[in-house]
Amino acid sequence: MKVKISTARKQEIIEGFYNLSKMNGLENTSIAKIGKHLDMPPSLIMHYFPTRDILISSLIEYILEQYLLIFEPITKELEEKKDIDLSIIVETLFSRNWNLLFDDGVFYSCYAMIFRNEQIKNDYRILHEKLRESLKEILDNNREMEGRDTTMLAEQIFVVVEGAYYYLSMIVDEASYNQKVDYFKKQVYDLLRKNDLRVL
Repeated sequence: MKVKISTARKQEIIEGFYNLSKMNGLENTSIAKIGKHLDMPPSLIMHYFPTRDILISSLIEYILEQYLLIFEPITKELEEKKDIDLSIIVETLFSRNWNLLFDDGVFYSCYAMIFRNEQIKNDYRILHEKLRESLKEILDNNREMEGRDTTMLAEQIFVVVEGAYYYLSMIVDEASYNQKVDYFKKQVYDLLRKNDLRVL
């Protein structure tokens, strides 16, 4: 019972940290402010997260948990059909559901810390590796990908997707945004349809 309470309390703090960071910016969100927001003494927060860096590491784990939800509909469909149309994979990767799962501002504020914090750099590396592994698993379970080097393919696809989202976050005009999304989707379709990416 104690473990369940501890897990629930940690999750409450992480989500409170996320929500405050979303509203005010990560750099403006202190442990004291989280305590006030959650009506919780800062000492209790520090009991679970002795430093702000540890709290940020837990927030990055939370980002990963949220982002992995994007693949759930694809995984369920694969379980039922044992195959899936490649267009569903592409549309999912470029869906705006990513933005609903986690706030871009908080994501990139955390990401900026990799340049001065080795632990956070490692946490982000793990996050990106897990996303690639999840995509690789989906590709491995698709008959159209038989014989393909799905490790390389997942890597190449995510390079396009991550670069696209970084760039698209600066595009305000809807027509221009949609035009660029179509261009990036085409790049991923081209990668998926190539026949020369075979396992050596």
